[in-house]
Amino acid sequence: DVMFGVDNTLLSRVLDAAVFAPYASTGLSAIDPDLAALVPGNELTPVDFGDVCINYDIAWFADQGIDPPTTLDDLVDPAYRDLLTVENPASSSPGLAFVLATIAQYGEDGWQQYWQRLADNGVEVVDSWDSAYYERFSGSSGAGPRPLVVSYASSPPAEVIFADPPRTDAPTAVMDASCFRQVEFAGVLRGTDHPDEARQLVDFLASTTFQQEVALNLFVWPARTDVAPPAEFTEFATVVDDPLTVSPADIAANRERWVDEWTQLVLR
Repeated sequence: DVMFGVDNTLLSRVLDAAVFAPYASTGLSAIDPDLAALVPGNELTPVDFGDVCINYDIAWFADQGIDPPTTLDDLVDPAYRDLLTVENPASSSPGLAFVLATIAQYGEDGWQQYWQRLADNGVEVVDSWDSAYYERFSGSSGAGPRPLVVSYASSPPAEVIFADPPRTDAPTAVMDASCFRQVEFAGVLRGTDHPDEARQLVDFLASTTFQQEVALNLFVWPARTDVAPPAEFTEFATVVDDPLTVSPADIAANRERWVDEWTQLVLR
């Protein structure tokens, strides 16, 4: 009756296919207008957003006496050779988001050359976020050899919240200039036998009650502007002021080709 979790990388595809029935949620007026504007026909309601970013191991760089990278251009510098792990965009949502970040930064005529330089600089590709973060990343939760990984802007507060033993500082940090914004939506499936109940569920997902829970349970930011993030987010995570974005229409028109081109370039 309801689908929750469609994000902006698939938005145009589901809108073009008329998967969802239009419905203006009772909570829509409190949703960030920039997020709501992505679906002007109200086929979907924004529920949360998060930024996929390069995360780095603070202690590793301090121990090595190397400044952590601050821009995407830095990642192709020989100083950072063999330090970065990314996820395959064909099998991983954050992997796709990072490829889209490079397309947003370097454009249709430049992103392939950028990835060639990343490949020449020893970028490592794995199939999933779990493998990248928990097996290959050297940060607090990982035991791997690489101090740079594609993860989330909310990963540093998660490192504090789940630290054992407890800690009061984040062992990892985020490269803001690398961040690509993901927005998750919920909507009423067209043809449902229970439209009234489905609308009530969408209203609940957009309500203050649910929105207050998303940060510490899903590690994303609430879509409502009247719900403040928890203290752990305020202290250890930042909402990126100017995230990299690609329009849902451009993603829908080019996603498969971009992934195929990336595969041929990086995994050939």
